[in-house]
Amino acid sequence: MLFHSDLFLNAFIIFLPLIFYRPFYKYKNPIVVYFLFLIPLIITMTFPVKMFDTVLDLRGVPLVIGSLYGGVYTAVPLFISLIVYRYLLGDIDILLYILALAPSFALLCFLFRTYERAASRRKMLLVFGLCFFLRTTVVNLYAFMTGNADYFAASYLPNLPVIIVQCILAVMLVFMIETIRNHIQIQDEIIKVEKMKVVSEIAASVAHEVRNPLTSVRGFIQLLADPMLSDGKRQQFSAITLEELDRAESIIADYLSLAKPQNEKLEAIVVEDALAKAFQILSSYANLQNVAITTEFDSAAEVYGNQAKFRQALINIGKNAIEAMPDGGELTLKSSVDDESRTVTITVRDTGIGMNKEQLNRLGSPYYSTKDKGTGLGTMVIFSIIDGMNGHIDVQSKVGAGTTYIITLPLAPG
Repeated sequence: MLFHSDLFLNAFIIFLPLIFYRPFYKYKNPIVVYFLFLIPLIITMTFPVKMFDTVLDLRGVPLVIGSLYGGVYTAVPLFISLIVYRYLLGDIDILLYILALAPSFALLCFLFRTYERAASRRKMLLVFGLCFFLRTTVVNLYAFMTGNADYFAASYLPNLPVIIVQCILAVMLVFMIETIRNHIQIQDEIIKVEKMKVVSEIAASVAHEVRNPLTSVRGFIQLLADPMLSDGKRQQFSAITLEELDRAESIIADYLSLAKPQNEKLEAIVVEDALAKAFQILSSYANLQNVAITTEFDSAAEVYGNQAKFRQALINIGKNAIEAMPDGGELTLKSSVDDESRTVTITVRDTGIGMNKEQLNRLGSPYYSTKDKGTGLGTMVIFSIIDGMNGHIDVQSKVGAGTTYIITLPLAPG
């Protein structure tokens, strides 16, 4: 049973590159591939398997497969390493050994491009043939050159089953490598398609939303050209035109804040001051919607980030909350500090229409909004700003019972 354990150990060694092949695959560096297959090459030469009155030396597997996947810049150092280490092991005429290896090296170099373009099944057949050719030519040529003419009939033919085992192990290794490569390629394609899908959906959403106010602007400009238009109507149409242009500018600004990274001025922000400013800006809008705002601010806590963007996030959340209460209600702004975890928690709670589970799961998607005229970009901006401050947003909601935004931010050092 000893040879079985040795065989399993050697088989595990030659499959060792599979463990590291996936993270190294994207680099496609011949030096990386060289070291990946050099280790099993050295180990299999150091600890060959003795079975059926012969020696099963699996060195050919990492030598052939490493050369094929790394190219000539991997094959040359692998063959040199093989020759040097075989010389160090002793009991060999190294010049004759190099001559015996030469046909296999030449065949490998000839098949590099063919192997790279081949399908998986053909690669497995090529590896089987190359491993068989390597083992056959090296041992028989070396035996012939050293004067052992009886080696082919006396030793090689009886050991064919052992050589076949070696070739089958090589085919299994290629099958696993090709499976990993296919999975990586499919995964990369899926990621690329998903990215393009998101970009196209954002672009379509922005284009659609910008087109709406621009169409209105075009129509009102045509009406303003009418000389018979009264001054009252002219002022009304001008105000509507400016409002629609402001809406288009707001949509574009939201998109740019997500699509184009900008150099930000980072500073310590007093949370109480930021909430008070947001309360001041939201008050007039809340009064128009018959919404009462209550505040409860903790002692002055400081966070680190871009003050203008942080205020923008708070105002966007508050505005969304007010719009979720078309029949009036109550909006609560609250902050609390946890000294133990060194965080500040900001709570924005409304008593509006709320959201169901599906709406909550889709919240923050670039093309999804619970509002009729929304693009979803505003909510994406909120999440992006808080994430940039190393914070976290938890949204809790229930249909008919309102929505609560819980923002957790780390306190500024100091």
